[in-house]
Amino acid sequence: MPENRKKPLLFEKYPDLEADIPWIKLAPLRTPVKKLTILEKKLGINSLWVKCDNLSSPLYGGNKVRKLEFLLADATDKGYKKVMTAGGLGSNHCVATATFCNQLNLKPSAVLADQPITSHVRNNLLLDLYFKNKIIYTDEYDKVPRDPDVYYMVPGGSTPLGNLGFVNAALELKNQINNGDIPEPDYLFVASGSSGTAAGLLLGFKIAELKTKLHSVQTSFAPYCSFNAVRRLAKKTWKLLAKSYNSIPKAPIEQLNFNKDYFGGEYGLPTQEGIDAVKLIKEAEDITLETTYTGKTFAALLGFVRANEKKKIKDKTILFWNTYNSRDFLDILTKLDYHDLPQEIHWVFENPLTDFGLEKN
Repeated sequence: MPENRKKPLLFEKYPDLEADIPWIKLAPLRTPVKKLTILEKKLGINSLWVKCDNLSSPLYGGNKVRKLEFLLADATDKGYKKVMTAGGLGSNHCVATATFCNQLNLKPSAVLADQPITSHVRNNLLLDLYFKNKIIYTDEYDKVPRDPDVYYMVPGGSTPLGNLGFVNAALELKNQINNGDIPEPDYLFVASGSSGTAAGLLLGFKIAELKTKLHSVQTSFAPYCSFNAVRRLAKKTWKLLAKSYNSIPKAPIEQLNFNKDYFGGEYGLPTQEGIDAVKLIKEAEDITLETTYTGKTFAALLGFVRANEKKKIKDKTILFWNTYNSRDFLDILTKLDYHDLPQEIHWVFENPLTDFGLEKN
């Protein structure tokens, strides 16, 4: 991964933003694209790709670091020493936030709520411990006392400021297209949990002059995750940029498709389609996904391919945006003891795991 990134591509395109928008470099980014040749043959198509945001950072990969480069810059610029965010017990966002808070000498904390328990949830809780994330276990986010000395970040970091990370990501993709690394995608599939990733990409498509159809796949509850949520966040993100550049184009809503068919009715609940998708891409391409976000999203991509006539999409370019962290923490996890977590969540490790059909893999 190249280390020569000095500023976001968004700042290069619109230089005046640099004075108005906080940003700090946290990771190499500019993640590679890869052609999935084995799966192409299995599915009977000719142009299937993955955008490897799992490699966004050697500390903790995935999509969150793109948002955190703007959000944690805002926190430090405003003089905060403590940062709080929220999510499910197995939240990737909470772990990522803690990881990069450590890098900036900020003290992280996370409000965590119940979700179906898998080995991935257990591992993320242990990573919260490793990255010194102070855990507050409650389902009532709004009743957690507010401290004026704490920088509060919404679940998923999906604010107009955080979403700029994925406006910038669309420009990154445009550069890869211009460099011949990948054809311009006809369809792009991405997980939508708090909708900021999809909103940023959609606005970025217009700025980057991409005609790609965005398939935003529901992985969480409305109102956080819906067609209207993506549209609303895209509009708010545009308004933030328009304060500095009133000529910035608005998000192309006609390029947005919101897919509700693979959610499964509960946040974090593994679905059979998601489990099958996780197994397929691992066996075929040695790519690791999980069942909350990326498995369901890849299942939606597979469903799309299988539901369409091959002759219509055989030569179309389809891009899967992998938002999952791929850093292997096994050496660290084996040295951590769940008893060092707050006692009220010890049950996560002491109750038997539900057999969702994935744990043996």
